[in-house]
Amino acid sequence: MATCSSCGAPIVWVKTPLGKMMPLDEKLIRYKQNPEGKDFLVSDRGETIRCDLVFDGLPTGMARRSHFVTCPNAEKFRKRGRKA
Repeated sequence: MATCSSCGAPIVWVKTPLGKMMPLDEKLIRYKQNPEGKDFLVSDRGETIRCDLVFDGLPTGMARRSHFVTCPNAEKFRKRGRKA
């Protein structure tokens, strides 16, 4: 298991469909896929899933949250000078 070099949290690395490596939180989260959902998770194949989190009942699946969302020091790793 890898750890974040900034906050020390356990992370899992996945390759996105564009071939970039992305850090995810270790914890798996239950979700129901919803194209209009307010949450975004990432599959172990690096695909973004728009969804609603499931706390009871049957989930569509399990995925992880991007560590860029939860790391208290994420701003330190953002690329400078990128235009949106």
